[in-house]
Amino acid sequence: MTKQQPPVDGYCEQCGFNYDTGDLQGTVTLLVRQSAECSMALTKAAAGPDPNVVRLRPEPDVWSAIEYACHVRDVLEVQRLRIAQCLAEDRPVYAPMDRTGRVKQAKYEHQDPMEVAAALVGFAREFGAAARVLTPPQLGKLGLYNYPVRMPRTLGWVIRHTAHEIQHHKHDIVTILAKVEPPIVPKPKPEPVEGEAETEEVATEQLPT
Repeated sequence: MTKQQPPVDGYCEQCGFNYDTGDLQGTVTLLVRQSAECSMALTKAAAGPDPNVVRLRPEPDVWSAIEYACHVRDVLEVQRLRIAQCLAEDRPVYAPMDRTGRVKQAKYEHQDPMEVAAALVGFAREFGAAARVLTPPQLGKLGLYNYPVRMPRTLGWVIRHTAHEIQHHKHDIVTILAKVEPPIVPKPKPEPVEGEAETEEVATEQLPT
């Protein structure tokens, strides 16, 4: 995945997420809802006429829908564990997720889309439950974050960044599926049998007045 990386502060022009707006509860609600939308987009495509569209990359260096969905699922799990780590440690240092290495190591391409979709929704609910109860002092607690540069980040930023990850990758999944899914071509209307219309006209003319 070599495309330009999205911002981690301010406004993201690609997906419309804004780090500077919204409260905690609204951000978490948005995250859970958009996780469900990621799940539905994946399952709908996998249940379509060609289930393998979820495994197609629109370009060699751009992930497929199943790869992005696996990434979203793993982000939700990792970030929930980071919330717990931040609350348990005085100066937490978050281990890198290795987002690119996981694609091959976990064989994202070959995973079952229905299982991925279900796990994605489950992890979103678990993350939401952990995030909703955080207090203002807890949200202000710092941990050393590695992406995109190594620097201290508040737990509140971690919550917003996770919500951005979900919104951005929902946009990726929908966009990619629109490119690779086969178009739905309506069935052609049956052409009238030659002479059928003329016969009907003749029969109409012979009706008694």
